[in-house]
Amino acid sequence: MTVWREHRASNLEREDYYLGHVSVKDLGIAMPASLAKKINPRVDWPRKAVHALADRSIFNGFTADDEDVVARLRSICEANQLERLYRKNLIGELKHCCGFWTVTADPDDGRPVISAYPATAAAALWDDARKAIRAGLVVAESKKMPGDTERVPTVVHLLTADSLVVLTRDGGSWTAEYREHSMGRCIMEPMAHGATLERPFGTSRISRSVMSITDDAIRQRARMEVAAEAATLPQTWPLGTYKKMLNENNKYDASMGAVNEITKDPDGDKPTVWQSAQLQMAPLTEYLRQLACQMSSVTNVPVSFFGVSNDNPSSSDAIAASLEPLVIDAKNLNRDNGTALRNVAYMALAVANGTDFATERDTGDNINPRFLSPAYPSTVSLSDALLKQVQALPKLANSTVAYEMLDYTDEQIQRIESDSKRAAANAAIASLFEPKEVENGGGAD
Repeated sequence: MTVWREHRASNLEREDYYLGHVSVKDLGIAMPASLAKKINPRVDWPRKAVHALADRSIFNGFTADDEDVVARLRSICEANQLERLYRKNLIGELKHCCGFWTVTADPDDGRPVISAYPATAAAALWDDARKAIRAGLVVAESKKMPGDTERVPTVVHLLTADSLVVLTRDGGSWTAEYREHSMGRCIMEPMAHGATLERPFGTSRISRSVMSITDDAIRQRARMEVAAEAATLPQTWPLGTYKKMLNENNKYDASMGAVNEITKDPDGDKPTVWQSAQLQMAPLTEYLRQLACQMSSVTNVPVSFFGVSNDNPSSSDAIAASLEPLVIDAKNLNRDNGTALRNVAYMALAVANGTDFATERDTGDNINPRFLSPAYPSTVSLSDALLKQVQALPKLANSTVAYEMLDYTDEQIQRIESDSKRAAANAAIASLFEPKEVENGGGAD
């Protein structure tokens, strides 16, 4: 609980930036605070930074040497909707620095239940020696109670290397249920973004630099709104009037009317009219463009993703080059998250088979998670590359790796293999009923 409380404020702050709930942090120079509050602009660049990377990490099941293991993992994934759950946990990982997996046994039928939790609803203690979580805590259920403005925990799971403690809230009191397990390790697995030796639970995609640039962009949006109003209706000053001629009802008449007039004063003098020069929006938009370029540099997301476009269309090579840093980040992300998913698969098989984590890990089934290519290559380029590789390595044509290189999904590979086996079986059956030619080896009597 201490760890969760220490990081709660920063996690909620990043959640606000992700949702666009950050207001103008005005400097009090260019506009009054009341005007900045009234404009209240929004900038969704932190959300774009998260989703630009998340969209290139697409989990697509597991591969293994044993077909029976693949079938069992496929069944577990479908029962837990793991591909969709990975996407949700991935977004939480990128927002807060880490997402958490837990694998428990269903109390009714014993099947493996895979759950995901964001850092706002979980906390863990890291064991440097084992390179794994020593103990963890997750909020399994929460709801609004009468008189509360926020959701409060009602079911909390405490996870250790040998037990699961289920804490349930009943009114104002809590009850604890102790359940032992034989996993041999904590049944909680972290999925950390950019983990380091100093920060085993990773770092947030919404870094302090991202938040600072977002604050600047929100402030610039407010300035642009004020400038747009001033540019649309430049200030006009009647000079030399003998009494106040304008009030709230007619101050727009001179700008909106087709024909206007100003009469002379009693002495016969006529007032003069001075109009301020129209403000130019170009310097303001250029500064916003610079902020977008800074955000692009920090996040490795192309500047066009932040609403800045070039007048000249970019070539396909230029687009691919601009995406290369983001693709590299996605490959590193898939590699790190793949390790977490592999451990989740071992724990799920241990629950299903009634064994432990070490037993499933040491079976030698070579279990690996599969991700679609983060580069989004075209079908033509994939086909050309595969053709050249098959010519150099003919045995590749007889492997399902060829399907994976073409970015076929697991469902498509299953259908292709099933249709191929069905066609081969039909051909074998048809050959049994084909008339056979009888050789006539004897002569006529």
